[in-house]
Amino acid sequence: MKLSPTGRSLVKPRGEAAVALGGRRGLARLTRYLYLLPALALLVYVVAYPLLTALYESLQNLQLTDLEDQRFVGLANYALLFHDEVFWHSFLTTIVFSLATVVASFLLGLWFAALVEALPPAFAFVRGLLMAPWVQPSIVVGFLFLYIFDQDVGLVNLVLNEFHLVSAGLPWLAADKLSLTAVIVANVWSQTPFFLLMFSATIAGIPQDLRDAMRIDGATSWREFVNLTLPFLRNVMVVSSILMLIRSFNNFPVIWTMTQGGPVYATTTLVIYIYRLAFEQFNLGYAAAIGVIWLLVLMLISAVYIRLIRREPLI
Repeated sequence: MKLSPTGRSLVKPRGEAAVALGGRRGLARLTRYLYLLPALALLVYVVAYPLLTALYESLQNLQLTDLEDQRFVGLANYALLFHDEVFWHSFLTTIVFSLATVVASFLLGLWFAALVEALPPAFAFVRGLLMAPWVQPSIVVGFLFLYIFDQDVGLVNLVLNEFHLVSAGLPWLAADKLSLTAVIVANVWSQTPFFLLMFSATIAGIPQDLRDAMRIDGATSWREFVNLTLPFLRNVMVVSSILMLIRSFNNFPVIWTMTQGGPVYATTTLVIYIYRLAFEQFNLGYAAAIGVIWLLVLMLISAVYIRLIRREPLI
């Protein structure tokens, strides 16, 4: 019997042997699928069922205060979006809040990662201290910054008054632009440690021989950072940014704790608006329609992420 270099027979089985071999392979393949069934069933129940339910409800007139009038209305709920100024304002606020948070957290995390990497080993504990905001629950972060930005006793106004930058306490949580700035600062404080963790872990994995080669060639610290560190960070930059962008889109506890979407609609993001529609106005049909649009936006962001992550690395 002829054998391949891997030890397998080069003679194809015939007749009953081929049927038996095919049966065993089919049984092995079926067994693998059976092992996957529990996970697939759980995935369908946790992900697919809520999505299909939301899509179904978005096509209904589903007002909890008038259940007798529940009926199929097609795309009527989606048509309302084009004339809903609060929806478009919430959508724009969500974009501003998410982008500002991710960009600021990204840059601060990269800066802190570079600083921590340059510290002597004796100061390694500093990285742990900088990670403290990340482990705080979002509701705790909200209450913390609710106090920090308080007009009368808040730390921010205290510092501004101490340096004579303002003559009276600023109404951080009662003014339109100031309130959005306050919730962005709170979210940046909470998310920056995540970028620090991701970037620090990647920087620690850069081969030392590459660093030594660049230093032998006379590269400065800045050129080493631009030509070596940043290319190594490219993939983790994409992944971490997309994850935090999605997290900011879904951020509810920080905003609700600090402003509840106010004053008026100044800090109302899509998640806040959906909550108000569903649990304050009890209009589940319209809230579901906005949720579907929200999902499509996140799917678009995910598609961009997949396209970026599949590109060839820079080095």
